[in-house]
Formats: sequence, C-alpha cells, structure tokens
Amino acid sequence: MSTFLNKAKTLKLKELTPYVKDYASQNLAPSVVQSRTTTFLNEYKKKHIDTGSVKPLFDTMVGLFFLSYAIAWPQEYKHYKAEQAAKLEGKKAH
Repeated sequence: MSTFLNKAKTLKLKELTPYVKDYASQNLAPSVVQSRTTTFLNEYKKKHIDTGSVKPLFDTMVGLFFLSYAIAWPQEYKHYKAEQAAKLEGKKAH
C-alpha cells in the first residue's frame, strides 16, 4: 500500500485515474483478493489456532465490540441530536 501511495503522490491529477485503475485491476481483482485472504487465514490458523492461543478469542471479542458499536451508533446519534434540539427549544430532554 505504501508503494501505491508513494507513486500516487508523484503523479499529476490527470495521470492519477489511469494509475488507480491499473493498480486496482492488478491488485484488487477477485482472484488476487481471494488468494491473499486464503493465505492470511491459513497462516492465522497455523500461528494462533493450532497453537491453542487465546488471540482468536480476543480478536473475536474486539471485532464484535466494534461491530455492535457501528450498528448502534446511528441510533445513539439520533438520540443525541434530538436531545440537542430539545435543549435549544427549552424543553426537557429525556
């Protein structure tokens, strides 16, 4: 990723779109992403799951925490905005 950004910094704006398209077609093709994902999962399994590490448990807990936060955030933001509007109108916020 750093080579992509370093190269992108040196390009002019007109040259950037073809460069991004070329990079994406080479590095973000479904077959490339699938092989990288499979390699990552196999290495993760060998390194953490097969050794009996607790890291997969922690990774799952952290992932679920962020997922639940991302799902609940719009509702919390809606309540926050309603509370702000009520305070501006001089009403009691719940």
